Amino acid sequence: MDILIVDDDPITRLALCAAVEEWSFVPLVAGNAEDALRLLSGDTPPHLLIIDWSMPGMSGPELCKKLRERPDGQFFYILMLTGKDGNDAVVEAMESGADDFLSKPFDPRILKVRLGAGSRIVRLEQTLNQLASRDALTQCWNRRMIDELMSSSIAESNRKGTPLTLMVIDIDHFKNVNDTYGHASGDIALKHTVDILNQNLREYDQVGRYGGEEFVVLLPSTDKSSAWGIAERIRSSIQYSPAIISDAETIPLTVSIGLAEVRNGNETPLSLFERADKALYTAKQKGRNRVIFDD
Repeated sequence: MDILIVDDDPITRLALCAAVEEWSFVPLVAGNAEDALRLLSGDTPPHLLIIDWSMPGMSGPELCKKLRERPDGQFFYILMLTGKDGNDAVVEAMESGADDFLSKPFDPRILKVRLGAGSRIVRLEQTLNQLASRDALTQCWNRRMIDELMSSSIAESNRKGTPLTLMVIDIDHFKNVNDTYGHASGDIALKHTVDILNQNLREYDQVGRYGGEEFVVLLPSTDKSSAWGIAERIRSSIQYSPAIISDAETIPLTVSIGLAEVRNGNETPLSLFERADKALYTAKQKGRNRVIFDD
């Protein structure tokens, strides 16, 4: 697990780095709060932090408050390290947003067990976030999470001027699947569909179950032509790869797919989804098992 050490004293930083490396943590270092904020602004910031109280510029408690006010709600477990003693210092550190408090000079044994407790809390938080963000049946993103990803992807597309295409997929005649084979087999068909999606998508594409038998796929840095090729590959793979119920029985499946590319800086998640969903509706009207792009 990565751990960020924020301390302006190079000797303390070296001592902390040596200690946490011995305990199998991967240390990242910052000499002040401003450097720490830059390190924590990335896509995969460390979530376990050791922050010194007294630093030039922004102090440790001020940094804690700033981290707790982040609009993205990122969770950080913060251990405040300081030469101050007494209950007043503990109260001030905890009220600023620190999770734990350790006085200098620190006892390595105490630091080790407290970081161990902090790492367990970080892992628990990550597990809970996963459970809250994943569809229980298929393990792809749930609707809440894919909506958040759609919003951030559109913002990134507008900021960088790169294309972004949304794919809305619906399993054709899925009610007949449930009525003919049973709901347990319908669940197998849903998981099978997600498996095929994952096999035909890139690492950075995002798949979410939007409800029932409908799925949404975000295709970053993908224009109309490339998205069409990906969608056709998915459609064909599903058509020619039936879901296996048992050694003797399979479920033939097809899907209809609607596509829409981000148009301009005024695009919203709702407008993008509505255009892709309209294209999906057209695909179904035209006979299903096809890809339609919103023009």
